Amino acid sequence: MDDQNQYILDILAKYEAGTITQEELQILEDWYASFESNPDITDSLSPEERAVRKKQLQEKIFDQIDQETSSTAKMSKKRFFLNPGNRLWQAAASIALICAVSLYIFKKQSDKLPVSAEEQSSTIRPGTDQAILTLGNGEKILLDDSKKGELATEGNIHINKLQPGNLVYTAGKKVPKVYSNTLSTPRGGRYQLTLADGTQVWLNAQSSITYPSAFRGSTREVTITGEVYFEVAHNAAMPFRVKSENQTIEVLGTHFNVNTYKAKSVAKTTLLSGSVALSNADQRIVLRPGQQGVVAGRSLSVKQVDPTEVIAWKEGYFDFTDADIGSVIDELGRWYNVDIHYQGTATQETFTGRIPRSWPFEKVLNLLKTFKSIQVEMQGRRLIVETR
Repeated sequence: MDDQNQYILDILAKYEAGTITQEELQILEDWYASFESNPDITDSLSPEERAVRKKQLQEKIFDQIDQETSSTAKMSKKRFFLNPGNRLWQAAASIALICAVSLYIFKKQSDKLPVSAEEQSSTIRPGTDQAILTLGNGEKILLDDSKKGELATEGNIHINKLQPGNLVYTAGKKVPKVYSNTLSTPRGGRYQLTLADGTQVWLNAQSSITYPSAFRGSTREVTITGEVYFEVAHNAAMPFRVKSENQTIEVLGTHFNVNTYKAKSVAKTTLLSGSVALSNADQRIVLRPGQQGVVAGRSLSVKQVDPTEVIAWKEGYFDFTDADIGSVIDELGRWYNVDIHYQGTATQETFTGRIPRSWPFEKVLNLLKTFKSIQVEMQGRRLIVETR
């Protein structure tokens, strides 16, 4: 490592230890500016590496900013940190990226050393309660780092985080204006939401729901991506509608699961209780409890399923019955935030089993190694799956 990089790393160490001076902080800012236009460095960092490193250093970043600004400039951490238009956000993001670049330098030095699959997989953890809330004005709130309590007020709508992984909307008696909000989970994330009408929603990893801050008019309508479970509050005078690509679900009050992951090229709606009407451009059917409606392009079909297997993700499990290996690996990849790279043709092997979502990834990797038709290898956060 050259003297310049070593000097920067020494300053970074002081930054993380909380002993950095104002002069050294300025050096870091200048150093970052010199690297910002160098694609060989910044482009080598994956979005996951930047996000993880930034998240780890948030509190230290805010401590440093608080020391350098007056009390009138201070705002709620959970608010301005994700507001791109805020000058302090830009400074914090710069410092976080500096630390991410330092991680890259360390990584380049350590890449020369052999790392076993066990060592790589031991750093991968199961998913957690994490999501981003986008308010009507475009402001974004990182929910996994925000404290409990009221996060925002829109009109007469109060948005509260009651506990980790649980967001609740409460409407006042008069709602002068309704705003469109979006809650989205990343790979390796999950979250629970209670809408203003009392409807409860669970989001699986890499999913989203867009909804009004309060419901007015003759219908209640939301739009989703990924996989979402609903327990809809009954209101016969205001039917509830769920829209996703190529389909619309109409309900009065019921429990159901919708899976629209694009990798499957189909949308699956599974009814647990009550009644829903499922429609696409050409057809409309009414589902009964235990039935699953499958929309694939312009086709719409119905089959009998075990609902408890479908919503196992909500209860903390993966539950598979004669599932093709590709689907199993894709689902595991979303939860553990692991990129999957396939080599060879698709395998016909299937898997049946129930896996706790709390398993460490090393254990999951060992399970995948027992499949006869594939060979797996870890390369950082990438899982190489090769057909035997």
